[in-house]
Amino acid sequence: MFETVFYFPWEVSLILFMQSSLPGFVLRFFEIIADVITKNVIALIFISIYLAYNKDWGKFTLLSLGVAGVCCEFVKVTVARLRPYAVVDKIKCIHANVPDQNPLNFKIQGYSLPSGHTMMATNLFLAIPIYVRNYLYVVVGMIGVLIVALSRVGLGVHFPSDTIVGFIIALAIILILSRIFDIIENRAYIYLGIVALSLVGIVFCPAISYIKYVALALGISLGFLVEEKYVNFENPKSRRDAIVRLVGAIILFVLLFVLFPKIAGNSDLVKCIVHSLCTFIMLAIYPLAFKKIDKDG
Repeated sequence: MFETVFYFPWEVSLILFMQSSLPGFVLRFFEIIADVITKNVIALIFISIYLAYNKDWGKFTLLSLGVAGVCCEFVKVTVARLRPYAVVDKIKCIHANVPDQNPLNFKIQGYSLPSGHTMMATNLFLAIPIYVRNYLYVVVGMIGVLIVALSRVGLGVHFPSDTIVGFIIALAIILILSRIFDIIENRAYIYLGIVALSLVGIVFCPAISYIKYVALALGISLGFLVEEKYVNFENPKSRRDAIVRLVGAIILFVLLFVLFPKIAGNSDLVKCIVHSLCTFIMLAIYPLAFKKIDKDG
C-alpha cells in the first residue's frame, strides 16, 4: 500500500512541546483515556442506553457511531497517513494504538488520519446533546472531546490535524443524522441506505479494517430494522426493569464480544462475525426477553 507523509510544522512543534513540558501524571492520564475510549466501551455504553434507558437515544448514538466509524476508516485506509512517531525522530510513541504490538506495524496499529479516538469521543460527548438540542451540554461535551484530542496528540500517535478531521467527520454525521431523523418517519429507509452505502464502499476500499466497520454498521442497521418490525420493545417502566435489562446486557456483551473471540480465535472472519452478528443479537434478539422481564417485575 502506498503510504503518505505530510504535516504542518506547527503540528510537530505542538507534539514536542506537550511531550517535553507535560508532567508525567498528565501523560499517564492520557494513557488511561486511550485505554478507556475504545470501540467496545463506547458500544457498550450506547447499547446500554438503547436497552435500559432511552431506546431512541440509543438508536441515534449507535447509528452515528457506526456511520462515523465507516467514514473514518475509509479515509484512514485510503489516505494511509503515517503516524507522527514514524516520520519525526524526536516524537515518542508513549502509548501505541495497540500497546502490545509493534508500533510500526500499521496493519495492526492503523494509520493516522483521522483520529478514531476523537471520532468516538465526539459521539460519546456530543451525539445526545445535539440530538436533543441541549446546547449547554454541547459546550460541556466539547471540553471532553478536546481533552481526548489533546491526549492523542500528547501521546505522539496523532497529528493535531488528525484529531480535527476525526471531530469534523463525527460532528457532520451527528448533524446529518439528527436532521434525517426529523425528516424521515420510516427509518427503515435510513437503515437500508446505510447498509447500501457501506457495502458500495467496499468496492473502493476492500481493506479488512474497513470491512470490519462495515460489518458493525450492518449489525446495527439490520438489528434496528428487525427490532422495529418484529420486536418493538418499550423503554423500561421501572428502575428495577432497567437494572435487570442492563445486567443482562452486560453479561451478554461479555459473552459475545469478549469470551466468544477468545474461544473462536482472533481471525479477521471472527472479528467480522463479532462486529455484525453479535451486534445484531444484542440489538434485535436480546430485547425479545424484555416482555418476560417486565412481566416478572
